[in-house]
Amino acid sequence: MKLWYEKGAWASKKGKKVAAEIIPESVQSIAVIRHAAIGDMMVLRPFLVQARTFFPNAKITLSIINNYSYGVPSDLVDRVHCIDKKINGKKTSFMYRLNQIRELGEHEIIFDMADTGLSRMTCLLNSAKLKIGFPYRTFKNYLFYDIALLRSDLVPEVETLLHMLYILGAPKLVRLNYGYPTYETKRERAYIIYFTSASLGFKCWPKGHFLELIKSMAIRYPSIDHIILEGINSFEKVDDLVLQLSQYTNVMKQESLPLEQIIPFLGEATLVVCGDTGIRNMAIATDTPTVGIFFFTVPYRYLPINPKHKAVFNHDGTVPDIKSVLSQIELMDLLSY
Repeated sequence: MKLWYEKGAWASKKGKKVAAEIIPESVQSIAVIRHAAIGDMMVLRPFLVQARTFFPNAKITLSIINNYSYGVPSDLVDRVHCIDKKINGKKTSFMYRLNQIRELGEHEIIFDMADTGLSRMTCLLNSAKLKIGFPYRTFKNYLFYDIALLRSDLVPEVETLLHMLYILGAPKLVRLNYGYPTYETKRERAYIIYFTSASLGFKCWPKGHFLELIKSMAIRYPSIDHIILEGINSFEKVDDLVLQLSQYTNVMKQESLPLEQIIPFLGEATLVVCGDTGIRNMAIATDTPTVGIFFFTVPYRYLPINPKHKAVFNHDGTVPDIKSVLSQIELMDLLSY
């Protein structure tokens, strides 16, 4: 394999030499380290789909940590390797984790898509021919990897992960493939999903803003159902919000759903409106249009280059107002979907 880069990546002398001796069809085993939550697991899916094509004879092992096991794309890999950071609320010992790291086994190529202490340790202790990562700090290149990619918050992470294949000569994708089928709604009426929560409270758009937004949407789009999706935690309940919207017959609540149901539920929606959450990344993965509301995290990192996905944010990082969100939704021509 030729390493296809000039200045946008780094490779050691060993990395260049080993890569030149490898033919993608001859690779029998690769490992992907992704210690991350549900949204990041969705972002990983296009990489796994293309890795399967580029390394047609390789078995793919995905290494995760047990507290981030929800939404693992087990349907796209041959094996899932898990490291327990905690058991019954207690941190596991260094030796315990070390033994689990060794259970990953040996692989020809390892892709580290975590850049954590645990993932770097996993790379260090593995004798893979090629170790590929994307650390923020370049000094880690020499310590842990043979090939390293530039990582920027201004590039969608789904593309940054694919860069790890592009540098090896994989063809550039014109359209992202997340490995999900095309969903068509089975309901009589189209519906929009609103998810008011986030993993951290300070990432949540104010509930009062959601209240006024949904009121306006229910009036503007009376032929569409407006569904407020609950999360799994107690602070993610929406009964109070639904009660205040009870006069609108096209507004309703949907209790939290298991993964096998939430994916098609999102996939069949006309639009998903929420903040920076795993729900939004899941909707993107099912090819459902989204409007994401940002004011804390960098929007560009999770904004695919696709006009059906919008990011609402202010240049100064303040909380976007209701009018700004409405204006982006109106640009989407919902009735055409």
